[in-house]
Amino acid sequence: MSTSLESNESDLLIENSSGDRLPFSKGIMATSLLATGITTEQAYKFASDIQKNLRAEPNSVIPANELPDIIKTILKEHPNGSKISERWMAWRAVKKTGRPIVIILLGAPGVGKSTFATRLAIRLGINRVVTSDAIREALRVVVPEVVSPELHRSTYELVDHTSSRPFAGFSRQRLTVSSAMAAVASRHSTELKSVIFEGVHLIPSTIKTSLEGHEANPIIVERLVVIPKSRHKANIRNRRSLEPLRKGEHRVRSFKSISSIYDHLLEESGQAGIENVNPFKSAKMTRDIVDEIISQVENY
Repeated sequence: MSTSLESNESDLLIENSSGDRLPFSKGIMATSLLATGITTEQAYKFASDIQKNLRAEPNSVIPANELPDIIKTILKEHPNGSKISERWMAWRAVKKTGRPIVIILLGAPGVGKSTFATRLAIRLGINRVVTSDAIREALRVVVPEVVSPELHRSTYELVDHTSSRPFAGFSRQRLTVSSAMAAVASRHSTELKSVIFEGVHLIPSTIKTSLEGHEANPIIVERLVVIPKSRHKANIRNRRSLEPLRKGEHRVRSFKSISSIYDHLLEESGQAGIENVNPFKSAKMTRDIVDEIISQVENY
């Protein structure tokens, strides 16, 4: 009877430069292909085909340094495979630079920033997502309300439609939170760790400006998450039943303020030259973001 070790040794193995051997993982292969912007279904289909072709190789032990070229050749045999292969190889080159990637997703409450950030993190293999809500919550613990009353109120409660400066309170809250997030971004870059920031409190270009001249030379991509106004209102209404603990009913009643924040961020980001992303087209948006990251590396 064969032992489990013998069974593994007879399977498809990848050998690194140190001589260590690990089984080829179709799941890991599929995950790495997600960065090219293809769908999850396509990624697993490609990964299955790659595994099948590798098993047809005369040698069941494949040197790790030869694997990328083999995969590239296999991908090119598929329709549109050349583009996918080129993007996959370019993404590998980005990862090899060791430069941290910092992705910044701005947007109003209820547009789907958190969901998109999570999906993007999976696609790009980034395991750190920092939300502005979490940073604000931490600041509330250490900054008394008497010092910064805005920190202790919900974002949409700070919009004053009767004032000549309706977003003054919102701006003060954002300045505090965004400055703290810039410090977190600097720390991640110093540790060479990639990260995605998302939140309504992010001020356009604040993190990017704070990282200028950083020794790690982080790759920074900034986007504003937007959706159709009708879908935005529906999202807020749905939270009333889907997320009862997040004050869903209060958000529905405050939609006028939330919608005005949406418009304010749209105008502000447009003036800063920040591109928009639609979170419901995550595969396309992944391609666009990856292409910008690749471009920044190639043009450096």
